[in-house]
Amino acid sequence: MELAAHIHYLLYRHDCLSIPGFGAFLVEHKEAFFDAEQQRYHPPRKVLSFNEQLQSNDGILAAHIAHVLQCSYERAVLEIHQQIISFKELAHKGKLKIATLGIFETNSEGKLVFSAEQGLNFLAASYALPQLDAQPISRSAVEAAPTTVFTFEPQQQPSPFMRRAMVAASFLALLALGTNYVQDQQAELLWKQEQTLRENAREQAAASVYELGELPTLRVVAPKFVVLGYHVIAGSFRSQNNADRLVNSLKRKGYYQAARLPKTSNGFHQVSFAAYATQREAYNAKAGLLEDNHPDVWVLKK
Repeated sequence: MELAAHIHYLLYRHDCLSIPGFGAFLVEHKEAFFDAEQQRYHPPRKVLSFNEQLQSNDGILAAHIAHVLQCSYERAVLEIHQQIISFKELAHKGKLKIATLGIFETNSEGKLVFSAEQGLNFLAASYALPQLDAQPISRSAVEAAPTTVFTFEPQQQPSPFMRRAMVAASFLALLALGTNYVQDQQAELLWKQEQTLRENAREQAAASVYELGELPTLRVVAPKFVVLGYHVIAGSFRSQNNADRLVNSLKRKGYYQAARLPKTSNGFHQVSFAAYATQREAYNAKAGLLEDNHPDVWVLKK
């Protein structure tokens, strides 16, 4: 499976695409601009960046791959997970180059550093728009336009035939004006009659009582909601304040789905990284968290 091709395709349609256990690609809209140093105009674009902290599964990539490969969602998640393992091995060895996206390198702190490939533009509206070089405008003096000399000659008197033709044309014009006036008067009279009929119809409709009979029973089918019954637990506390502090800390690190669960019957406040619909998704997320130095995570079924 060529995962990079699917990621590249989806980034044209989504501003954020999560890669479970690896990070998230984000695209940011930039307006068109003029590079004064290179004297070049650049079209509007969407530039690519990467955030290693956003590792929760938003389901977009897995759903797309399941549709393309005609397989189950769980199978697609497993295929992604195997590809991510390969990505991480290459990145930790030195450099990971993903075609049509960019290059990943591991810095001295063990964090992934991403450099986007030059010339990428994920704005579909700007597809195939080139960069344009600025063209200098010539400020030379405009040549004076040649002077045109107009000459006038006295007009000859019209002949008797022309005078009769002009009189006849004037009569026909007056006749046409008179005909249009009569037609306008008739149209206005018809319009007033139609308005009167409409007013009478509205008054009769307002005074009438309609027997509609027994109305059919309306059946409402409630939509099916996905139950997120599996939680990846980060910690359990007696103190609610300690649980809330952990939730805030996780959200600052990029785990935006972190939440404090309802108090258990034993009086504990459990903090969840995220909730998932299936057990497989939860354990896949747990595997990614274990690799990110969270050794105490465990899966809870609600």
